[in-house]
Amino acid sequence: MRNISDTQSYSMQDHFFSRAIYALSRVIGVKNITRPFWNRWRAALFANSTLERFLSAIKGLSDWADAGQVFLEQEIAAFGAARGTLEREQEVAELRRLSFLAHLVQWGCMPLTDLKKNAYRMARDFYVEAETLQHGSRFARLPVDYGGHRLWGNLHLPETHNPTEKCPLVVIIHGMDDVKEEHLASELLFQAAGCAVFSIDGPGQGEAFLLDGVLWEGRFEEAIIASVNTLARHPIIDTEYYAICGISWGGMWAYKVAAKDPRVAFILDLGGPIHATDFSKLPFFLKSKFCQIFGLASPDDYAESMLEFCINDDGLLSRVRAKTHIVHGDKDPIVPTKDKVWLADTLNRLGHTQATISVYPDGDHCCTQHVAEIRQLAAQAFLQIYQAHRQAAASVRVRDDDARPNALADVSS
Repeated sequence: MRNISDTQSYSMQDHFFSRAIYALSRVIGVKNITRPFWNRWRAALFANSTLERFLSAIKGLSDWADAGQVFLEQEIAAFGAARGTLEREQEVAELRRLSFLAHLVQWGCMPLTDLKKNAYRMARDFYVEAETLQHGSRFARLPVDYGGHRLWGNLHLPETHNPTEKCPLVVIIHGMDDVKEEHLASELLFQAAGCAVFSIDGPGQGEAFLLDGVLWEGRFEEAIIASVNTLARHPIIDTEYYAICGISWGGMWAYKVAAKDPRVAFILDLGGPIHATDFSKLPFFLKSKFCQIFGLASPDDYAESMLEFCINDDGLLSRVRAKTHIVHGDKDPIVPTKDKVWLADTLNRLGHTQATISVYPDGDHCCTQHVAEIRQLAAQAFLQIYQAHRQAAASVRVRDDDARPNALADVSS
């Protein structure tokens, strides 16, 4: 679906708003019209100059893909000319920057053209080349077979670990208009804390959707659980007590995963909605993305699809056993703070887990301007929980070992 015109899901106001935004972008500039997304792009932790130069090369939103591709090709050519003179760290940094730029070319609600798909493919390939160069065998592109499809995720193993122990695991579940390669900064921060980190494009996301046409589905959480089952076969990853970092819609689906998988020990919820709002109230760019990933042709189809997009249900939340930390921005234009306060209060009221909430007064959707701080604090919290769990399990084994000789003596007497 080419999400701009090949659907009847948009109102007359939507079409008017879309045309007005495109026209306005030529008057006030792409840099100004896209200002609400700057923090999200900066969350990739690249120099501001990269983003500034990219946006300056685009005259209007209607030129985004073509002008962005021209800029990207110029940057690739410059890198190719200088590559032989770069140190390995510089080469890795440039490959990561090119991956980020290619992601920007395909970003957003632009039609599903070959240009968009090829730009994503370049973002993926530059990412893989950079991480392989930087981490060697500590990085892997891992397939996950689920529902008749092959999904793909990126696995980073910690720089160092005790060879006699397994690594704690953090699974990153991102949102509907993200791609897994976009979250490298989060991956590296959790990796630096000593965790194995796995980020996947599930059904309707990133590579699965753009290159393989796999649509989002109501049982999305089962794809995440299937990926953890795949990771359980890895010799140094501990999947029996793992954490989820849920970003935007990924924050909502983290609870659905935890409700079905008792191995989830910790949830970091970043801007997860508790339900899907009325389709008619969504901004155009979100409507267009919904139509893409669900393959919708009418608002009636949307209503049915959204039945699975809610967690404001005591029955579901009562099955969550993972300790939860909700991080929310008070300036989030998509998810109101009161919804997240309700969620924390409900989890604590149900009494099966402990939920805490931190609200950043200046925070936007997912608090993208506080990436490093939030990930580092979350990693510390998870590792404390993880180590306490390991120590408790070790104490149980010691008691069992101590009790065994007495039991044998009683039998022999």
